[in-house]
Amino acid sequence: MGCLKLLIKIVIIVFAIIGFRATGCWDWCVKTFHLNEKPNQESMIEKSRDVADFSSIPDEYEIAKSANILGYRAVIAEHDATGQKFAVVNENKGLKLTKQDFKDGSLKKKIDGVNKKLEYQYIHVENFRILKQGTMKAMGQTVPYAQFQADVTNLPVKTLKGVIAVAQDDEGKSKILVSANEKGKYSQIIAEQFFKKVKLTQKEESDKPVKKSKSEKDRLQQDKEKITQTAQKAKNAIEDKIKTEKNAK
Repeated sequence: MGCLKLLIKIVIIVFAIIGFRATGCWDWCVKTFHLNEKPNQESMIEKSRDVADFSSIPDEYEIAKSANILGYRAVIAEHDATGQKFAVVNENKGLKLTKQDFKDGSLKKKIDGVNKKLEYQYIHVENFRILKQGTMKAMGQTVPYAQFQADVTNLPVKTLKGVIAVAQDDEGKSKILVSANEKGKYSQIIAEQFFKKVKLTQKEESDKPVKKSKSEKDRLQQDKEKITQTAQKAKNAIEDKIKTEKNAK
């Protein structure tokens, strides 16, 4: 249940407050998240490598924030022309969403339960509903997604529409993928164009164990044998010299 509570907070509340210039909230957002400072994309891409590889995203998309948000490691990006937002969030102990949740109905049950728990908070969502489910290309794999729509209370932005998806890294850990915009502006095409260009971060060559070729192994073994033989010959020569000196006495 905690994973969907976090998703709703990150995806809807953070997108609503940070992504849209809500009256009364904007000054706080600028101060807290330094939104007026245009980030250098090269440094942001490098900073985000622990979440994903964003080096191939098209120019019309821009990484806006790469940080721990509400205690969770996330990267938020934006489509310049439409203001559509994107998030890639690392799995941790408090955030687990799997591909199976999209297949067995767990996703809808979790969302309904979380919505009920959040209904008395000042900023919360109402009428969170799944519009449709399907698959799309993301991070070099085919991932399940659920397209949603939700009403947000006590903010100028009243309705959001978007998509939640989940990919897996090489260690089997989930990457939560989200895109959202105001109801009339959300585009599934824009979301899919972004996520299919996001890749899993590959380990640097220096981090990978170096495998010695068979010929190199053979050469090392031969060198070892030569050293052993040379040492043995030296030992035998010394023993013969000592024996000769003893006999001479």
